Formats: sequence, structure tokens, C-alpha cells
Amino acid sequence: MTLGSTTPATLALAGVSKTLGGVKLFTDVSLQLQSGQSLAVIGESGSGKSTLLHLMAGLDRADTGEVFWTGSAIHTLNNNQIAAKRLRHVGLVFQAYYLMPHLSAQQNIELPFLLAGEKPDTSRCLQLLDQVGMAHKAASFPREMSGGEQQRVAIARALALNPPLILADEPTGNLDEDNAERVLQVLLTACSAQSSALVMVTHSVKAASHLNHKLNLAEHHLTEQPPAQLNPVTKA
Repeated sequence: MTLGSTTPATLALAGVSKTLGGVKLFTDVSLQLQSGQSLAVIGESGSGKSTLLHLMAGLDRADTGEVFWTGSAIHTLNNNQIAAKRLRHVGLVFQAYYLMPHLSAQQNIELPFLLAGEKPDTSRCLQLLDQVGMAHKAASFPREMSGGEQQRVAIARALALNPPLILADEPTGNLDEDNAERVLQVLLTACSAQSSALVMVTHSVKAASHLNHKLNLAEHHLTEQPPAQLNPVTKA
């Protein structure tokens, strides 16, 4: 299934298939995602949607098929090369936050700069904290934040190096309804602000409804949900 026509796409999958533990998860998945577009992948638990996201992120490898980041074939790279490229190209947001407990909110956002061998851009980190509504918690540690606050810091960290692609795995799964809505709005607004493409996997049809395009992963295939046209990320 092709979602967009401009080349090169921020993310492209061509004929991707994956079997795990002898169980076929999905087969012949093809799609393209351009800068500023958003996509929700919906599926029941065990359908393989998180595995599909991991393939998009280069955290796992497909059995067959090809994965491209802005025209670059990552499936041809070794793990160290993929990790180095991922640092610049992909921002990851997980259900479990994964903040460093011994680092403050600001220091957590500075971490990608350090991993890239750069001096942290303090002004950008503070700007991102303000953007996600967490400027007042810059010096706070994860243990001093609620789940929703930790997830907003995790979103800011994912955006730190201005990656063209954001991949979010059940980013609201650990939150109550009010916090889930707030965090989702922060994620959409942040991606819109820097024209990052966004892929979010979720079991929640309500969460998916905020994104511009939806695909359902079931019975080993992605099926398209209306609308047929994939639009730029906008505030929901």
C-alpha cells in the first residue's frame, strides 16, 4: 500500500514481511510516508504492530523486504551503522517513557546531543520543555513527575535533534484518559511544529482518530481506513 508519491519518502517500506517464533505477523507491507504526514497503525494485542514499528526504527530486521529512510536503504547496513543513522533520523517515544532516573528533565533532553558527540543545545532543550508544557519541571527528576509529565519529557527528548521521523509505540497506553488526550495533543503539535512525519501504533481507535491516516493490522495484512488521502500533521 502506497501512502504518498513524493520521492524520497521520509519512511518507505517495500514488501516487508516478518515471522516471529514460527508465527507469521505480517506479509508484503509496503508504504511511504512524507514529511509532515501522520499515520496510526491500529491492531489488537499480538497483531504485530509493535514489531512493525521496530522494523521502521531499525530495531529489528524484516525476513523479506526493504526499509528506507529518506531514500537510504537501512536494511543493507550493519547494526552499528543503523544505530548511528537512527540517532539523527528517528525520534522514539515508548509506552514506558524510559527516562534516565538519575537525570533531570532538561538533562534527559540533552542526552541525544551527548550520544551524538555534540555539546547540548541548552536553548533548544529549554524551548522543547516549554513547547511540551514542562518548562517548570526542567530541574525535576522522573520520580518527581507524574506519568503524563514523564511522557511529555520523553516526547521532547525524541524531538531534540530535530529528526524527520517520529515513531511512537502506544505513547498513551499507561495514562488515564485525560492525560492520554493531553499527551497526544502535545505529540501532534510538536511534530507539526517541525514537520516531522509521525507513525503511532495503538490499540485505541480513539487515539488513532486524531491522526490523519489509519491502517489496521489484522490477519497478517495492513488494510487502509478512510480517508484515502494522507494529509499533513495538524493540531487535532
